[in-house]
Amino acid sequence: MRQALFRRLLGPKVETEEIDPHTVQGGLLKSEEALVDGAAQTRIEQFTAGRVCSRIALGRLGVAATTPVLRGEDRAPIWPPGFIGSISHTDTWCAAVVARTEDIRSLGIDLESSTPLKEALLKRVCTPKERDWLHQLPAPGVTGKILFSAKEAVYKCQYPLSNQFLGFHAVEVELGEDSFQAVFQQEAAGFQPGDVVSGRYLVEEGLVATACELPR
Repeated sequence: MRQALFRRLLGPKVETEEIDPHTVQGGLLKSEEALVDGAAQTRIEQFTAGRVCSRIALGRLGVAATTPVLRGEDRAPIWPPGFIGSISHTDTWCAAVVARTEDIRSLGIDLESSTPLKEALLKRVCTPKERDWLHQLPAPGVTGKILFSAKEAVYKCQYPLSNQFLGFHAVEVELGEDSFQAVFQQEAAGFQPGDVVSGRYLVEEGLVATACELPR
C-alpha cells in the first residue's frame, strides 16, 4: 500500500485524500456522471477517483457528501462556496486536497511519473537558467521532471486567483532538498515579476509529487 504523499507536503489546515484509481468502483453523483459521458474508461476511472477523493476530504471539513464537484468551461473543478482545492492523477495514483478559503487563498498539486523528462521537452519547459543548471547534474531528466511538476502545481495554485493560463517560462523554479521556490517572470493578475510561490516535493515509489499553498 503506497504511503500518502500530500499529507507530508501541505500544512495542517489542508485536508488530503489519495487512492489508486483502478480500485474505485462508482462514486460519482449524477451531475458529475454527465461530465464524463462517453469518455474512455481510463478517463472515467481517473475522474471518478478525483471526485471521490475530493468528497472524502471535503467531508472532513463538514461538506455534505451529496455536494457535487463539477467542472467549469475551463475544465477546472468548481469547489463548493467557501472552499478551494486541487486534484491531480497519474495512471496509478490520484489525489485531491481541499481547504477553507478563510484559511487558504489557493492550493495547487501535481503528480507525475518519475521517469526522466525528455531532452526535447527541456527547452519547452525550462528557462535558459534552469537548463544551464540541469545540464550540470548527473541526472538532469529526473530533476527536470521535478521542475515540470513544480510549475504545474504553481500554475494550478495561481489560476483560481488570476484566471490566467501561463506558459512554462512564466515562472522560474529553484529546487532545494525537498522544497522549491517559483519566481514569477511575468505579470499575472494578482502576481508581479519577482513574486515567489513556495512549495514542497517528494520523489517516491515511481512518482513525483509537488504541492504549494497560499495562506491567508
